Amino acid sequence: MNIRKLYRNPEVKKITIKYLLLLIAAIITISAIAFFITRNINKKIIENNTIIISKFTEKMDIGDIISDLPKVHNKEDFSKAKEVMKSYGYDDEMSKDSNELIVYFYKEIFITFSIFFIIIFSILYFFYIRELKRIYINIDDIVNKVSSMSYGEYKSIEGDFNEGDMAILISSLNYMGERVNNSINLLTKEKENLKDYLSDISHQLKTPLSSLIMLNDLLKENEDMPYTDRIKFLNKCDEQLSRMEWLIMNLLKVGRLEAGAVVFQKELEPLNETINIAISSLKETIKSKSQNLVITGDLDSELLHDKEWLAEAFTNIIKNSVEHTKEGGEIKIEVVNGPLITKVYIKDNGKGIPKEMQKNIFKRFYKGENSKDPKSIGIGLSLSKTIIEGLGGEIKVDSEEGKGTTFIISFLRK
Repeated sequence: MNIRKLYRNPEVKKITIKYLLLLIAAIITISAIAFFITRNINKKIIENNTIIISKFTEKMDIGDIISDLPKVHNKEDFSKAKEVMKSYGYDDEMSKDSNELIVYFYKEIFITFSIFFIIIFSILYFFYIRELKRIYINIDDIVNKVSSMSYGEYKSIEGDFNEGDMAILISSLNYMGERVNNSINLLTKEKENLKDYLSDISHQLKTPLSSLIMLNDLLKENEDMPYTDRIKFLNKCDEQLSRMEWLIMNLLKVGRLEAGAVVFQKELEPLNETINIAISSLKETIKSKSQNLVITGDLDSELLHDKEWLAEAFTNIIKNSVEHTKEGGEIKIEVVNGPLITKVYIKDNGKGIPKEMQKNIFKRFYKGENSKDPKSIGIGLSLSKTIIEGLGGEIKVDSEEGKGTTFIISFLRK
């Protein structure tokens, strides 16, 4: 920071003016002090000269006069000498300006003390301005770094203030800057996620929409299409519409959950009711595949949860197990109620999940490399994870290829 920029600050201008006024006041004070000191010196010189004259009237030797000066003088002789000197205008009322010696003393005292005070004040002012400059350099650095907050480029302020208000200010700004940076980074990340989310939605809707357009064109162009073929095409249209409806509804659920727009209605209820709701829509599929569904454990144990939403999460997990378990396989749901944690195990003896794929199965729109189901979208497990975590729980997967998969849902008991 250059000196011209420093003096643009009103605080520095005020301090400089105050210092100048203080210096002028000091010089005036020195002048007054010098005046009173020299006036007293003037009186003392006149008194001493009068004593010398009085001694001459006594016709004393010069050496005796000098040696007798400090002693008490004869009042009568002193009065006579005073009268004589007064007749020549040499008395206490004589102006000090008439006495060259006094004028000399006055100048010496005034100049010496003035120079001394100017030097002292200048040194004090220099050190004060230098300290102010150090403070303003730090403030300038603070301003520049705070300005970078809006761009998410805030860097920690390293001020050389160990304690006091400036140290508190810097600490508060660093805290605020970190929070602003984190917020901007989160917003940037959310923006990227939204971009990916919209891209995924577009991709997922594109396939059924294209099928619907193609089927609709075929129906319009072939007015003489056999009734059986027309029914077949209409059924396919219904299938694609159902798929689109399911996709849109689930995407809306995911969006609402991630935006925090869902308020869970938690109540203390037994888990068996929630599990029964979850499997109600899957019973026909399980029956068609001749699979065995086993529900066991502490089914009457109560858990604080939103029954409808948790049932939705269970349905998606059980559906995944049903889809990846061969005909005649087994799906097992077990509730284990511990002293601190309640766990729900959803097991199957299907083909299992490869180790390298297990970390990705809860990602939105993720489908396994070996997935051949065209109806699979890869949103069910992601939705389940979001619901379970939103209810304060945790979900993990344990799987081995050829031996099956176990989903472990854990809730802390309250």
